[in-house]
Amino acid sequence: MENIKSYTTKLDSYKQIISLLSGNNESLNKVSRFQNAAGKLSTNQKKLVDLQPLLNKDITSSEKIRNKRRTELIEKMMPVIRIMQVFAVDKKKKKLQKQLDYLTLEYIENCSDNKLIKFAKKIWLTAIKYGEFPTSFISMVKTSLNPDKAKTNIKFKKEYGLMPDMIKNIEESNIKFIESMLLYQGELKEKEKVAMKMKKINKQTENLISNKLDRFALLYEKQNPNFFLEYRVLREKQEIKGKQETKDTIETSSREADQKNSMNAEKKVNPTEPKLAPRTPQNLNPEKK
Repeated sequence: MENIKSYTTKLDSYKQIISLLSGNNESLNKVSRFQNAAGKLSTNQKKLVDLQPLLNKDITSSEKIRNKRRTELIEKMMPVIRIMQVFAVDKKKKKLQKQLDYLTLEYIENCSDNKLIKFAKKIWLTAIKYGEFPTSFISMVKTSLNPDKAKTNIKFKKEYGLMPDMIKNIEESNIKFIESMLLYQGELKEKEKVAMKMKKINKQTENLISNKLDRFALLYEKQNPNFFLEYRVLREKQEIKGKQETKDTIETSSREADQKNSMNAEKKVNPTEPKLAPRTPQNLNPEKK
């Protein structure tokens, strides 16, 4: 996304040019195309000023909620994943083992939002399948009327510690996470649209200044030397400032990238997590018995 700080500087530089041109209307009026270019600069400036608050909109609140809901979902998922991993090994269900063994905490924490939602749904279905827990009123009634099935539920809970509330918590947490994710993504998408629009207008404005205003100003080198000198000094100062800010931005980005790489290199793996090499996610639909 376009640097917000850079727009503040650009808008300030455009404002200075507009102010200088407005104070020399008499000169501009002598060349209609120069006057039209100056008018276009003012129009573009107004568009950018109107869009800037939308680009600056703070969406950290929705981002924090989304991050919190994501963490909560992972916390609800991991105990069930581990139980099902133990179950798969204990019962020698090879296919189920392959479907679950790459789902470590590290892998889940670093997967995309969409993948996390998919994993949560599949783990929920897998736990219901093998634990034979009822998920609707009708299935609850059937379970109550079927003593053998009720015994299966109790046995699974006793042997592996999988409780009905654990499955329900995954479902509820997944729904909350989806809601928060959609809200955050919607706000982020709007900012990206504004950024693209401002980028387009800004590019047009920079071309307008360099290809038209700077060239038209040359006409006044002899006719109005004071105006020409004032315009050239202003533009030279802006160019020097722009180059320095570009250099500072590149250096800052480089430092941030180095710090991020350093942090990733020093990141320690939780020793309590199974050290399994991540595999390509396979179909997590519960296998048939």
